[in-house]
Amino acid sequence: MPITHSNDRKWIVLSGLFLIYMASNGITLHTLPLLYPELIESFGWKATQVTLPATVFFIVGALTSPPAGWLLDRFSPRKIIIIGSVLLSLALIGVSRVQSLWQLVFIYALLGTGLSLCGLVSNMVVLTDWFTETRGRATGILLMASSLGGVLFPLVVGAGFTAHGWRITMLGVGVGTGALMISSALLLLRDSPYRSTLSKREPLGANTHAFRGGLTDALKQIKFYKVLFITGSLWFVIIALTQHQSIYLTQDIGFSKSQLPSVFSLFFACSVAGKLGFGILSEHFDVNRVMAASNLTLAGALILLTQVTVDHQMMLFAYAAIAGIGFSGAFTCIQLVVAHFYSGASYGRILAVVILVDTLCGALGTRFVALAREWEGSYQNAFTGLIALTLLAALLVVSLKQEKDKAY
Repeated sequence: MPITHSNDRKWIVLSGLFLIYMASNGITLHTLPLLYPELIESFGWKATQVTLPATVFFIVGALTSPPAGWLLDRFSPRKIIIIGSVLLSLALIGVSRVQSLWQLVFIYALLGTGLSLCGLVSNMVVLTDWFTETRGRATGILLMASSLGGVLFPLVVGAGFTAHGWRITMLGVGVGTGALMISSALLLLRDSPYRSTLSKREPLGANTHAFRGGLTDALKQIKFYKVLFITGSLWFVIIALTQHQSIYLTQDIGFSKSQLPSVFSLFFACSVAGKLGFGILSEHFDVNRVMAASNLTLAGALILLTQVTVDHQMMLFAYAAIAGIGFSGAFTCIQLVVAHFYSGASYGRILAVVILVDTLCGALGTRFVALAREWEGSYQNAFTGLIALTLLAALLVVSLKQEKDKAY
């Protein structure tokens, strides 16, 4: 049994996943919102219009996640990631050519399809195949990649917008993203050597705590629906926050567009530490309590955001730092909680269902907050709702500690 080879190889695989996830999520989730002020300026769109493509992006990503999970349980995740990388690159190039809102909606739908094949689900399936004992740390490292992308890409893209305009910049982003992701998949990724029987895929090594049932068994558990509510609530909050903070800070508070890249970079720089830190904490403490702590940190950041003004810029950077830590910790713990309860032969399909619900909640959060701002002329009440939902998720996740897994 080639354990030594596998232990050496898994870190190379993780480095490939790191680069792919850094590019895919770092661009689509954390950098594209910088486009919103540019599009508002170019086309005169409202907040509800400029965020409509993002809502479609999350809905399409949600609906294509279960088919992606089914494919990942049966075929080579490496090949599926390559296909998704090609689609993602073509869609980003298409952004540079957009002339109307509905063209952008179609392009974002293609982005959602591509990301479902090369994003979180596929990356976590590969990681879970390769890692068991150090899964918390590996997950933190992987998810740290999107934060690192959030540190680097907004600075590069923001500078590109200023120097060359958003169209030329997005053309370069599409070509560069595709080159990085495809080359990483070809050179660094490998499917786990323990995938000898695709229909009975197990994580790397002997995992005595693997969930032995299928998707239908998970659907019979009350615990599964609690997990869905917790993770869905956090996606509702996290995606709404990341999609709307650029509009809130520029249009409502009055910060200039030139200040956004530095705020975004601090936000994601701190989320690098948050993801790795909460990942390591989950290996030493109960993952549910660690997740609750991350939720409370995120709620505190949202409270601080409602108090930010142009006269207190230090408060803005304090918000960015605390929100980065809380957002990243919650996002990391979502993956760890799902893997903790449901890693095993059906993990790809179960995770895909979780991502389906989570992504729909993210789309709903994006839309809800946009409509709330349009109806009330302010984000304040919407942000209050996000704070309450975050606190509710923190309370519910602690209750999972008392529940025992069923053996199948």
